[in-house]
Amino acid sequence: MKKSILASLKGIVSVAAVLVFVIAISGCQKEGAMEKAGEKIDKAVEKAGEKVGEGAEATKEAMEKAGEKVKEGTEKAVDAAKKGAEKVEEKVKK
Repeated sequence: MKKSILASLKGIVSVAAVLVFVIAISGCQKEGAMEKAGEKIDKAVEKAGEKVGEGAEATKEAMEKAGEKVKEGTEKAVDAAKKGAEKVEEKVKK
């Protein structure tokens, strides 16, 4: 009787080991919830990176335009100062 119980246990353990192996293999082949969540996070981070890049490019363009405006303003101020200096010089000569 001991041998038959031992033989039954060996058979049960073997079947359980095979079932665990089959379940483990099938679990690896399916895309799990964590893997799907990870993919969604990857896509969100990628989109956020693109938006940051777009924002940086827009900021760069805005700064370049602002720099051009400052340059134009400076040139106008220099011209105005020269004209003012010329007027003062003319009045001093008279």
